[in-house]
Amino acid sequence: METVKSTPDATITATLHPSNFKECDSNFDSLSLVSDGSLFYTLCSHDIDTHARVYRLAPGSEPACMGSLGEIVGEAGTKSVPQGKSHSPYYEHRGTLYFATHYGYYKPSSNNKEEPAEAPPGYKPYPGGHFISYEMATGKFTDLAKAPAGEGILTMSMDSERGRLYGLTWPRGFFIYYDLETNRLENLGQVSGQGELGEGETYYCLCRCLGVLPKDGSVYFTNADGEMKRYSYAADRIESTGVSLQREIFGHWDPHEPGHQGYHWRKAFWHNERGKFYAVHPKSGFLFSFDPAAGEVEILERITADELRKNGRFEPFRYGYLSFAPGPDCETLYYLTGTYGLQAEDGRKVDETLHLITYSLRTGQYLDHGVL
Repeated sequence: METVKSTPDATITATLHPSNFKECDSNFDSLSLVSDGSLFYTLCSHDIDTHARVYRLAPGSEPACMGSLGEIVGEAGTKSVPQGKSHSPYYEHRGTLYFATHYGYYKPSSNNKEEPAEAPPGYKPYPGGHFISYEMATGKFTDLAKAPAGEGILTMSMDSERGRLYGLTWPRGFFIYYDLETNRLENLGQVSGQGELGEGETYYCLCRCLGVLPKDGSVYFTNADGEMKRYSYAADRIESTGVSLQREIFGHWDPHEPGHQGYHWRKAFWHNERGKFYAVHPKSGFLFSFDPAAGEVEILERITADELRKNGRFEPFRYGYLSFAPGPDCETLYYLTGTYGLQAEDGRKVDETLHLITYSLRTGQYLDHGVL
């Protein structure tokens, strides 16, 4: 029996829920379904005076704002560069949600290089991103730890078996972790040259996804040149795996040029039954697996919109797409990806359209369910 069937005439009814947060402009990989059926997410802002806000959408209700990140970490009203974003999902562990904060006050760029802007006159520099917990039963937020000054937490993952929160900071690329049992924050240093503040050979676009291996606590991540690195829990250090993601089929990328993710994985998850990570490469949109025990990478399928598969173009967004996840059966993969837009009958031009893609690990069936 197929887990996914083609439904060309199907209609998905969407309900709009106004946030009443006029300064918000984005959401980055935060939408998370938790055990009580609620959706938690963070609405972000690039405004110098606006902190991001945490929202909860409970079944059968309207979205509720649970708090401003500035209020939660005690930075509201301090005139520091705000906690404008969060790049992390909400990880649930023993009745508590864990997430991290980031910032988005950038310097204007003409070459696609993202850099932090200097604090305007009268404002303090960015204090650093935070690891935060939220007790579901009481609604209490706790500020757990803070990244180095000037560094947002670009991506976060959790090892729930060992009680660890892992993060990679932006723009310099420090690998950090917080231990829930000891309340200890550790910084293992920069792991990708000088990160996104580097110039020339020291510039590397940073990884946006950390993959935790539950069996031994290792944490895998990539560099823009394709190098696969690993944090060893046993040795408490960063190591090279000797594996590279450089593949001709992914395209040709200069890891020291801004404006793309190079040979990174864009989003990855661990499949316990199959003993592999499954990941997608940005821009090319190729799905692949990585077996850490064997050190093997296998290219599976190009899961871009069918239109791009036929015309050979890359995905529109320069960094690819983060909306990649397994379904409840753990065999059907879901991916939201873009195409280069369309022109409506009334002449209006839509610059980019969104497609829902599914792929079955069991059968190898790819389906583009069309424009959302």
